[in-house]
Amino acid sequence: MFRLTTNLKRLKNGQPVAKRTGPRTDVAPMVIWNLTRTCNLECVHCYASSKQRDYTGEVTTEQAFDVLEQLKEARCNTLVLSGGEPLYREDLFKIAQRAKELGFYLALSSNGTMIEEKEAELLKTSGFDYIGVSLDGIGALHDKFRRMDGAFDLALRGLKLCRDKGLRTGVRFTLTKMNQADLPRMFELVEKNRIDKIYISHLVFSGRGIENSCEALEPERTREAVAMVIEKALYYVENNIPIEVVTGNNDADAVFFFMEYTAKNPANGEKLLTMLENWGGNNAGLGVANIDPLGEVHPDPLMSGVKLGNIKNERFGKIWYQSENPVLNRLRERPRPLLGRCGKCEWIKICGGNSRTRSERAAGDLMASDPACYLTDEEIFQQATGISTSCNC
Repeated sequence: MFRLTTNLKRLKNGQPVAKRTGPRTDVAPMVIWNLTRTCNLECVHCYASSKQRDYTGEVTTEQAFDVLEQLKEARCNTLVLSGGEPLYREDLFKIAQRAKELGFYLALSSNGTMIEEKEAELLKTSGFDYIGVSLDGIGALHDKFRRMDGAFDLALRGLKLCRDKGLRTGVRFTLTKMNQADLPRMFELVEKNRIDKIYISHLVFSGRGIENSCEALEPERTREAVAMVIEKALYYVENNIPIEVVTGNNDADAVFFFMEYTAKNPANGEKLLTMLENWGGNNAGLGVANIDPLGEVHPDPLMSGVKLGNIKNERFGKIWYQSENPVLNRLRERPRPLLGRCGKCEWIKICGGNSRTRSERAAGDLMASDPACYLTDEEIFQQATGISTSCNC
């Protein structure tokens, strides 16, 4: 996740930035935990290929409480409860309450359609810090993605109920050819409805997203979309509008932002470069971990084929910090041993090689180039004009 607003505020406020030292593997990950695969929708780009049916072998309530203890032992602080649709879990609020007792920052990733007054109140009282709801366009377009008439109205209602309870709320919008034209309207929606955050995600070829990979935006259209996102983030920060803007699943966004920003603000080039290198781009296997409904641990939610261990049999800390899995070890190398354009790219310290899931799906090799990188050859093989190359990036 690339936090545009956070970086812009640091630049605006003149906060000093020290270059990161030490290994990145010493940082406890944010954990995205898919509590269930069951969902009332069958979205066209669902990475879990969820359906409205029961799935056997999912983590029980007792096991879930043990997982929370395991994560606490492993020094994890941030927990995102996801699905499927996590509200299908009758024990969701018990799990959330226990997580808060243990001191986690707790977020929910939902499709929003099942959040009514009762659920919104329970989300508040059980201690959630953030509620994120996915919207793929306005009205009928969202319903088309979600394969359910009325899904947009239900999701927006759920968001508003959470907002009115005083919960921090956000919208996640996955960019595709089908919905790019609705991107400006999504920003209008969060402004009009006083939503705290908008997360612009790029399409990843995982789950049903594999079947719909042809819907990924072409490079030029991606650039247009990201340029608009950057422009909106700048406008919000400059005008003290409290809407956070982040992007995800295409870490080339950070490089594009660097080039766009420093073209107008060259004096901040070195500082911004340090900030972005400290962040380091794609965090799969480092700052992000995933637990699926069966208890399997993965480097991130989109790498379901890479299984590191199961929390039913091993402690999370042992799985994560003592793993000898060769895929995980390659993901943790800095720089990663990448091939093709990614292997030659001079911005590798910023983007970290981008999505390894897309690379594997497109080329059959986890270390191949990410086909969704929208930077030109000239941009990735050259340093930006006027920026010192002493950092060897």
